Amino acid sequence: MVGRTLILGVAPAMVLGGALAPAATALTTQPSLEPEGIAAPADSALPDAGTTAAQVEKVEVAATPVEETAVVDDVTGADPEPAAEAGTAADGAVVLDTADADGRIAGAIEVPEGFQTVGLSWPAEIDHVVPEMQVRTRAADGTWSDWSHLEKSTDDADGGSAVVTSAPVYVGEADAVQLATVDEAAQFPEGVELSLVSSAQVTTAAATTSGTVAASTATAGPTIITREEWGAAPRCLEPGTGPTWFPAEGGLKAAAVHHTVNPNDYATVAEAMQAIRNDQAYHQQTHGWCDIGYNFLVDKWGNIYEGADGSIEEPIIGAHTGGFNTGTVGVAMIGTYTTAAGVKPTTAQRDGVAKIIGSRLAQYDVNPDETTVLTAAGHTDGGRYDAGDQVTLQRVFGHRDTHQTECPGELAYPLLAGIQDQAAVYAKQYAEVDEQSKNFVQAMYQDYLGRAATEADIESWSYRVSVDGPGALADGMAKSDNYRKLRISQAFQATLGYTPSTTQTANYLSMVKKKTRTIDEIEPYLMGTSTYYKHVGGTDAKYVTALYQHILHRPPTSDQLKHWMPRLNTLGRAGVVQALWDNPQAVRFRVIATYEHFLGAPPTTAQADVWVNRLTKAGTTEDESTLRRAIVVTTKYLAAADARY
Repeated sequence: MVGRTLILGVAPAMVLGGALAPAATALTTQPSLEPEGIAAPADSALPDAGTTAAQVEKVEVAATPVEETAVVDDVTGADPEPAAEAGTAADGAVVLDTADADGRIAGAIEVPEGFQTVGLSWPAEIDHVVPEMQVRTRAADGTWSDWSHLEKSTDDADGGSAVVTSAPVYVGEADAVQLATVDEAAQFPEGVELSLVSSAQVTTAAATTSGTVAASTATAGPTIITREEWGAAPRCLEPGTGPTWFPAEGGLKAAAVHHTVNPNDYATVAEAMQAIRNDQAYHQQTHGWCDIGYNFLVDKWGNIYEGADGSIEEPIIGAHTGGFNTGTVGVAMIGTYTTAAGVKPTTAQRDGVAKIIGSRLAQYDVNPDETTVLTAAGHTDGGRYDAGDQVTLQRVFGHRDTHQTECPGELAYPLLAGIQDQAAVYAKQYAEVDEQSKNFVQAMYQDYLGRAATEADIESWSYRVSVDGPGALADGMAKSDNYRKLRISQAFQATLGYTPSTTQTANYLSMVKKKTRTIDEIEPYLMGTSTYYKHVGGTDAKYVTALYQHILHRPPTSDQLKHWMPRLNTLGRAGVVQALWDNPQAVRFRVIATYEHFLGAPPTTAQADVWVNRLTKAGTTEDESTLRRAIVVTTKYLAAADARY
C-alpha cells in the first residue's frame, strides 16, 4: 500500500492510564456517534432444533403381479381413484398396481401426517433395471400437482456411492403421493425405496424476499444465512466417503453451479429454508452422506445459505460434482431451470451466486474469469471422465460440464458466462477487502500487543475479520491473555517501577477473568496500595503529589494538598485515587492518549467532550474498553492501517 508509514506502538500505561475490549459503538469524526456497518438482526428467529429437524420416512416401492394389476386408459391422466381402504405410508410400501395400454405402471399412497419432499433410492447393483420414474402429490385441499420427473441424481462424493438416488423434489405441503414410470416398464426390481421428508417451517430476519440483500458488514462480503438460522442438522463426526466434508488441501480453484430440481413456486423464505432442511435430511439419510452435498445454496430472492458445515471458512469437499468436489465450491440455485419448467434464474439469484463464488474464490487469490485444469478424482455414475483425467474447465462451470445431466438446466446454463463475469467483479472487490483485513490485523497486533503479527496471526484473523467485521478481532484481542498480561505489566511498571512476577501476573489475570476487576482498574488499584505509598515517598503530602502527577500530569496546589490529605483518613487511599481517576479532567487526558495511540492524532474538542460525558455519566456501564473498540472499528482506523502497511 502507498502512503505514510505510521508505527504507533504501545504507549506506556502511565500515559494511557488504562487506554489500551468489547462494545458495539463505532466512532466517527463528528460529535455524535453512530455505528458503522450494518448491525446483525437483534433476533433472527433461530429455529428450535427440537421442532424443525427434518424427518425421513422410507417405504418400499413394489409392483403387483400382472394378473392382479388394474388396467386404465392412462396412468398419468385422471387423478387416482379414492379407495375405500387406501394404502398409507404406515403400510410400509407404495404398490404399483395400475397399468395402461402403453405399459406404464403407477401406484399411490396417502400420508396423513404430511410431507414436503420426495425422492427415490436403490442399490447401485440394480441401477440398470430401474425405470425412470415421475411423481405427483396431493395438497391439503385435495388437488393433485403436475407430474415432476424424478431425475437421477449425479451429485455424488468423489469416491462414488453404493446407493443411487433421484434428486430430491420439494413439493410443498402434501398428504398423498403417486408414482408412475415414464416409459413402459417390462419389469420392476426389488430394492427401490420412496423417501418422504417432512419438517416444520421457520422464519428468520436474516433473509428477505425484497430482491436486495445487504452486505453483512461495511467491509465484508455478502450476507450468508448460517446453518443455525435455517435449522441444519449436525454433520456426522466422520466423513462418509474418502476425504469428503474435510477441507481440501490447496484451497479452492473453481465453482460448480447446480439447480436443486425443486419447483419454482416456493413463495416464502420459510419454504426455501424448509426445502434446504429437507434436502439435507435426504442427503444424509437417503444418500447416506455426512452432510448436505452443496457448499452453498441461493434462493430466487438472492439469499445465500451456508450448506456443508464449515464452507464459509474452509474449502470443504462436498458431494455435488462427483470426481470434481475437491477444490471446487458447489453452489446450488433453489429451483428448476429446464426448458420444460420454462423459468430462468432471477437476476437476484444470479447475483447471489456471483457474490458467493466471487467471495470464496477471492479468499484463495483465484480470478473467476479464467479457465483452469482439474484432475478427476474418480469416475462416478453419470460422469464424463475417469479418475486421473485432466479437464480444462471455466472457473465457473455447470454440473453438466462434468456429468451427463441437464443441471443446472437448459435455461440457466447460458447464463453462467454472465455469472462468471460478475463473480470476477465481486472477487476483485473482496480481494481488496481481504487486503484491508490483513492490514487491520497487523495494526491491531501492533497497537494492542506491541508486536508485529506473524503470518499465522494474519492467516488466522484476516478472513474472519473480512466476514465478521473488525469488531471480531477487537473483542478477541481484548479478551486475550496476552493483551491482559501486557496491560498488567504496564500498570506495575507505571506505578511501582518494576515488572510483576509470574505469580503476581497470574493473580491479577485471575481477577480480570473472574470479573472482580477490569483490566482498566488494575492501575488505579495499584496506586491505592501501601506498596505504591512507600514507593512515592511514604508521606501523605508526597503521596497526593504523586497521584496528581500520575493522573492529572501536574502537581497539586497547596489548597488541593490541604483538601486531599485529610481525606486519606476518611476515604482511604483507594477512595482518593478513585476520585482523582474519575475526575473529568483525568478522563479527558486518557481519551486524548487513546486517540493518539490508535489514530496518531488527538480527538477534536467535540469528540473529547462526547467521550468524557459518556465515561463520566452517572450509572453508565461504558468504560474505556468501549472507547478503544469504537475507535478501531471506524473507517478512519482502517484507512490508517492501510497507510501503515
